[in-house]
Formats: sequence, structure tokens, C-alpha cells
Amino acid sequence: MRNQKKSFFLLGIDKDQWKFLNLACIFFIPVVIGYFILEYTIRQIPNIYSVFGTYLDENKDILEVVIFGSSQVKNSVNPEFIDKPAINLSSSGQHHNTDFELLKKLRPTLPSLKTVVFEVSYGHFELPHNSKYYWKNALFLKYYNVNIFKRNLFIADRLLFMAHPAFFSDILVTKLLEDTSESAFNKYGFEHNRFTSQFNDLGYNLEEIKKTKIKLLRRPDKKIFEHNVNYFYLMLDYCEKEGLKTVIISTPTFTNYNEARNPDILRRRDSIIQVALKTYKNVTLLNEETDTIFHIKDFRDQNHLVPSGAEKFTKLLNNKLKE
Repeated sequence: MRNQKKSFFLLGIDKDQWKFLNLACIFFIPVVIGYFILEYTIRQIPNIYSVFGTYLDENKDILEVVIFGSSQVKNSVNPEFIDKPAINLSSSGQHHNTDFELLKKLRPTLPSLKTVVFEVSYGHFELPHNSKYYWKNALFLKYYNVNIFKRNLFIADRLLFMAHPAFFSDILVTKLLEDTSESAFNKYGFEHNRFTSQFNDLGYNLEEIKKTKIKLLRRPDKKIFEHNVNYFYLMLDYCEKEGLKTVIISTPTFTNYNEARNPDILRRRDSIIQVALKTYKNVTLLNEETDTIFHIKDFRDQNHLVPSGAEKFTKLLNNKLKE
């Protein structure tokens, strides 16, 4: 039988259990306090998503062009060189399903929106979509005020550091240890001062560049292809229904990257582009993968541009938007 003398009548907890709870509190309370100090600090440091969010909020009534895509588009489109009010919401690893969810959630808040830009780079249709657990969903919730979790929110969904500790640790270390007196981003969220690159480190030596490992999709995946293509058509259907002009783009890629592409993957991608152009009257194409106006010093690596290369590409996109 339980020893009533050792029990706390109201809680039903004996002295040993109460001692354990006290020790647990002594240990965990500082940890919780420390975490929330870290979370608060992270939220005070500007990052690319906070800059996007601020610009989006301040210009939502006048924005006419929204650009979506992965890191290739993120590094290739600087809205500074687009005549119409525009924002580039691309980010590293971002795929069509994230693009589409963002578009659908943001569309009601963008009364002046006329044109949407989507990425159709090599291999884009044969890479898996972002997972439903995509860590950037927490950033979109915080900075864009949109919920693309496709479920009711939990408290943890609003915690940034927990979403990706490594990403925010890098931001924190950069802020504390490096010189950040010069802003990394312009008001559009484009990294206009980032000229360091793999090609620069190699002295723009073509022979050395050709020796570097190229990261690109080499193995076809017809199952993913079929899923992604059907999803892409849903995106185009939506834009047509909403009366939005759609520009599909593929950014410049370096010569040895182009030579390494799988011809079957490339052929299938190109066939879908042709179907889209014939089927949808509101769709146009800007494909600069092999354009010779882009030189070696325009590239950061085989498939990303430095800011000077982005200026060239963005001006081409601007001309397309004027048509």
C-alpha cells in the first residue's frame, strides 16, 4: 500500500518523484530559456527570406511579376533590372509544387499580378518534388505569412531554428564573426555583392574547370517525369484560368554542363515545352542554356550565375516581359 506520509495529497506524487521533477526542471528550464533566446536572436538577423517578406509586404498592391524557381533562377534574376514591379521568390532546392502552393496562397493578396515566371531547367521534370515536410515551409509561414503545410499548424511550425538548425547556425556565425557592414542583399532580396565563385577560385582556367565534378541529373526517371509533367499542366491551367501570362525559363548553363546532359532527359523536357507553347496561348519561353553572350566570368559554377551574369539574363527576361 502506498505510504500516505510520503505523498503529496493533492498531486499524488511521492517525495522521490517530486525530487526527480525538481531536478528535471533545474536542467530543462535553462535549456528552454536558452533556446528561446537563440530563436529571438535568429529572428533579428536579416536573411534572404526576411528581405523577400518585407519587400513582398510593402509592394503587394503593385507587384505585376512574380518569379519562382530553384537556386539557378535565384542567382539569375535580379528584379532591379525589370521595368515592371517584380519579385523573385526562388530559393535553393525549391520545386514546382512549392512554387504552385506559394502562388495559390499569395494570389489573393496580389491584385496587380499579371505575369508568373516558372523554371523549366534541364532535369526539372525528373527531380522529385519537395517533401510535405519541406523545412522552408516554416520560413514561408513566418516571412510570407502563408501556410503551405496543408494541415493545421503546430507550435513547432513557427520555430525557425528548429526548422533547420544548420542553416540558421550559419547565419548566426556569419553575423557574429564576419564583416557584414555591406549589405548582402539589395531591396529585392538579390545577393548583389556575391561575386565569389568556384570558377573564380580556379582562375577561370578552362582546363581546370573541365576537370571539376559536374552536379546534374544523369539517370532518367519516367515515373517522376509523368507525375511532374501532369502537375506542371495543372500549374499552367491555373494561370490560364486566373488570366495570368506565364513565362517559362531556363537559365544559362556552362558548356561542359551542356555537354554532360542526358539527351533523353533533355528531349523529354523539350517535348513538354513544345506542348505547353502550342496548348496555352498565355505561355512564352525564354531558354538561354546555350546562349553565347554568356562568358566564363558570368558563371559562378556550371549552372549558376554571378551578379554580372544575372544582370545580362534579367535584361533578356525584361525584354520578354515587354513583348
